[in-house]
Amino acid sequence: MTTKEYNDCVNRYSDDLFRFALRYTGDSDDSQDVVQDCFLTLWEKREETRHDETKGYLIRILYRKLVDRHRHRAVVRDAQEQLIPTQDNYNQHGNFELRDAMQQALNQLPDQQRQLVLLKDLEGYSYEEMASMTGLSEQQVGVYLFRARKTMKKLLDDYQY
Repeated sequence: MTTKEYNDCVNRYSDDLFRFALRYTGDSDDSQDVVQDCFLTLWEKREETRHDETKGYLIRILYRKLVDRHRHRAVVRDAQEQLIPTQDNYNQHGNFELRDAMQQALNQLPDQQRQLVLLKDLEGYSYEEMASMTGLSEQQVGVYLFRARKTMKKLLDDYQY
């Protein structure tokens, strides 16, 4: 990969990678750091990487870096506390927006399920592509997605009431 091709990859894919990382981490600074790490890895491996394969390669790098970052966090947020509305929030907004409820439901999924939902429903990857990115079989991807959607449906049904 040439320097020009590398710069083209940064221009073409940085926003998509950032959006995915932001959905996963919920933190803009963390997302920027992870995306920067991905492009640093791509730069270091530029001689071994073909230009036409860079998008999939970057997604695999991002996926692995997000998993690693999550595993190494010292403090884990308690998702249950996020679901309990405070009196101030309830009075101020009347009720939570569906988007916030969906994000909270997404945050309660196990890491692997959350990432698969993001890859499929937000980024539009096929089961085959997701299987190659995550190292799972296509059947496992399907099962985990089914379980994730079932869990999210239950959480969102609870939200309605």
